[in-house]
Amino acid sequence: MRSRREAARRRSEASEKSSERRGRRRREGELTVPHDPVNEMVVIAAVVVDEGARKYLQSIRADHFYGRGHAAAWRALQDIQRRGLSYDPATVRQISGGRADAEQIEQYIRDRPEAPPNLGHHVEMLMWDRQRVEAARGPVAQFIEAIRDPTADPSRLRSLSRQVAQSFDGVGAARHLCSPRALVEAHSLELTARREGRAVYPTGIEALDNYGEGDVDQRDGVERSLAGRPRLVPNLAPGKVTLMTGVSGSCKTTMAALVALLQAELDRRVLFGAWEQGSGMTMELIAAMSLGWSRTDVMVGDFDEEEQRQLEEEMLRLGERITFFELPFGRTRGEHEINDRNIDLIQEHVAASGCDLFVADLMRRAFKETSPDDEEQALYRLQAMAQQERVHLAMIHQLRLKDVEQREDKRPTRESIKGSSGWVDVSDQIIGWHRPSLFKNLSDETLQAIVLKQRYGRCPEAVEWRYLPEYGQIEEGHTIEYLRPGEEGTIDGFLSESTKPWQRKRGGR
Repeated sequence: MRSRREAARRRSEASEKSSERRGRRRREGELTVPHDPVNEMVVIAAVVVDEGARKYLQSIRADHFYGRGHAAAWRALQDIQRRGLSYDPATVRQISGGRADAEQIEQYIRDRPEAPPNLGHHVEMLMWDRQRVEAARGPVAQFIEAIRDPTADPSRLRSLSRQVAQSFDGVGAARHLCSPRALVEAHSLELTARREGRAVYPTGIEALDNYGEGDVDQRDGVERSLAGRPRLVPNLAPGKVTLMTGVSGSCKTTMAALVALLQAELDRRVLFGAWEQGSGMTMELIAAMSLGWSRTDVMVGDFDEEEQRQLEEEMLRLGERITFFELPFGRTRGEHEINDRNIDLIQEHVAASGCDLFVADLMRRAFKETSPDDEEQALYRLQAMAQQERVHLAMIHQLRLKDVEQREDKRPTRESIKGSSGWVDVSDQIIGWHRPSLFKNLSDETLQAIVLKQRYGRCPEAVEWRYLPEYGQIEEGHTIEYLRPGEEGTIDGFLSESTKPWQRKRGGR
């Protein structure tokens, strides 16, 4: 009996020690970052007692507060402000459904009946607390986890290290002011890369990247050849945004797949969000294009076992440079999805992939809040992401089909781009894809790229190729004359051939 009790005691002690060791390991692995709740108390009281302080209800979000009950209190105060109501404890209880502690807010007001003269300092410290906590939960925690893993991909570690540094970039009222000397020194690297010919980021589609023979610049009666000069500037450069648009069936996805293939062959990393067609089908398309196989044959299974092996090997080879990003934006029951959360997820994957080009097809699939204002703000955030991560963002987006069908000229225009004006605003270049055979002359197997916007280059521009839809290939690219739909006859009335800023020599095709 004694021996059994002794054995049970030893087992109990061993279990307690094991549990203690596990708890110690968990505590050692966790990064706990304390915050100062006093800053939150001061700000909550200030927006109630001081009208001038209520501007912070718009600029500070509820998730900036970590003190017990503070986030619910802030949401209630934001709702009161938004509805134009006056503050009182009963209104707080009613607006919040009892989630906000009205007595807690009243206590803060009794302790601080006036907003302090250094309120800005408390706001700044509140924002700094959020920056520290979120960095610890996100980039810092991920970096620590990755650096402990000997099998971690070096490119992921480098991306995470950049994220850690960026998560602490600038705090304080003057954090966005630039020192002239620091600005010039940083930009000098960009200028040097351009001068030495290293800042070149082609799509790989020759006629789209550069002018061809017969393209001339004609100004003041002087003709100058444009052959070999860049058409798209700065093309797929880091931190810039390209919008590829067109109606359904205009080859947007096919051309995006071709660009991804050509980038991989140029040894650049591509992250592809194939959110319309799916990852497997898009990788299959890219591999078939690479092999020069008929897309129809692949689709209907007209291949033998050896050819299947060859196709799979090509997909694996391309997979070393092209990574696919599955659609992660399905709604969880009872959870309200917001654009900010989805864009955070996108940025996390972009940073982890270490990609040079991120293709999103279709980008709008990531937006759950689709009002013009929400969509515009989401696009601005994506533009900022491209700049922060030094990645080129290529967004695939639809045109309004009804708008196109109502016009005699069916070519894309900026006005026919679906959604808010933000799509045009954030894009450094817009390429509209057009297949004339979709609307008339079904035997016309040509494909046109209409450059609808260039922030740094000539616009509008137009290129045409012979299109081989069976193989997703284009060839014999050349410049074509382009006037915006509706401008025919207007421009011709005051521009002659000699005064147009550039033209293509007749017979130059």
